[in-house]
Amino acid sequence: MNLPILIFISILVTCSAINPKKLPECNDEELSKMERCIPRTDNLQMVMRYYEDENQPVENYKDAALHCTNILDCLAPLNCREAEPMKLEFETVRENLEYKMLELKPCLARFFTRTYLIQHSRNSSCLKDYSFLDKDLTIKRDEYIEGEACFLKTIKSLCGTDAMEYYTKNYQKFVTTISTEPEDAKCSHPHFQLNSLQCRGLELEIILRIDSLKERKYKGSYAEFTEINQMCEDAQKCMEESCAFSTDDRKSFRRKCKKINHLYKSEL
Repeated sequence: MNLPILIFISILVTCSAINPKKLPECNDEELSKMERCIPRTDNLQMVMRYYEDENQPVENYKDAALHCTNILDCLAPLNCREAEPMKLEFETVRENLEYKMLELKPCLARFFTRTYLIQHSRNSSCLKDYSFLDKDLTIKRDEYIEGEACFLKTIKSLCGTDAMEYYTKNYQKFVTTISTEPEDAKCSHPHFQLNSLQCRGLELEIILRIDSLKERKYKGSYAEFTEINQMCEDAQKCMEESCAFSTDDRKSFRRKCKKINHLYKSEL
């Protein structure tokens, strides 16, 4: 059996646990069609490599996403059991690649940070009207559906044209992804990756504020230390609840916050 077929079968085995539909088994003709949908080995390896790599040029992500689209178009007519997990797998890969090629992750992280900070501000904002950061996924889904105009307005002010066009066109898919936890899916699934940006955005904001304090030799107001300390607590809790952060990630961030916590307590 050649390597493309081995990869083909490997993906089937990996994805079989996330088959959401009770469909008839694929017949021989459909299985043969599925195999023909898989690209040459080098192209498939390229897609998976760029899917896992965060430091590729944008054009590489675009090429990989195009390969995924071609595979999905080929698989689309197949409505049988073995084809469904294959479709789900490549939908997941393509969605992650889209976020990379359009630089949507930094954009969404900024949105989450703005939403978090505005809750502690006296400034008026539509972001106060919707629980975009709610942990209850049912509530989160409803809030994003009702708050679509607010979300898009905020994205427009924080991000580029590509991000605005993407979310305008794919808003329902985005809402489904961020508010629906997949069964038996890996942490690389967009649901977990997108929600982890709540932590990542807050982490970056805290690092910026700590750097600012360092430049002032940690001379700041009590209110400033209080705010950063609370942000540290919230970010650490967020990281603990997310599969996207390793133990080393959490320890490294905890060390960054330790100095602030010490200074905060000394002011009490």
